[in-house]
Amino acid sequence: MTESDLIREEIAELEAQIFRIKGSMNRADNGVKLKKLAVITRLRDRCNRSLAAAERARGGQA
Repeated sequence: MTESDLIREEIAELEAQIFRIKGSMNRADNGVKLKKLAVITRLRDRCNRSLAAAERARGGQA
C-alpha cells in the first residue's frame, strides 16, 4: 500500500464517523457531538491536504 492509499483509507473512516455522528444527533447532546464533529472534520480536511501533497510529490517523481 502506498501512502496515498493509506490516507484515502483514513479519509474514508473519518467520513464514516462524520456520517454516524450526524445521524445520531439529538437535542440532548448536540453540543458535545458538534464539537466532536468539528474536530473530525478538521482532521479529515488535513488528511485531504496531505493526500493532495503526497500525490503532487509522487507525480513530480514519476
